[in-house]
Amino acid sequence: MDKFLSYKNYSSVQGEDVPVTPDDNSAVAQGHINTYLLTGSANKEVTIPTDAKFAMFNADADIWVRVGAAAAIPAGDVTDGTGSELNPTMRYLGSAGALGMQFYFGIHEYAG
Repeated sequence: MDKFLSYKNYSSVQGEDVPVTPDDNSAVAQGHINTYLLTGSANKEVTIPTDAKFAMFNADADIWVRVGAAAAIPAGDVTDGTGSELNPTMRYLGSAGALGMQFYFGIHEYAG
């Protein structure tokens, strides 16, 4: 099963910042949008455009994201600060050159 992820970044155009302000309908103006197909439980590395400052995420499944490194679905405790984030909304990209993303394809089992 494949899932689609819509990845948006608000970047500079011709050296000037693109304003992220409400339009006449009180909606945020659309920025640069890339859409990626995530398959299975595999990391997808996405190159960040050089002028991008922020990324917004929207997906039709749970996604794990890590800015600057491969995303990993945790199989146990991650206590050194390098864990991937589940379902982020918006992230500052800093100087990162890539994003790692993946979604979990499987069955969740709960004891109880």
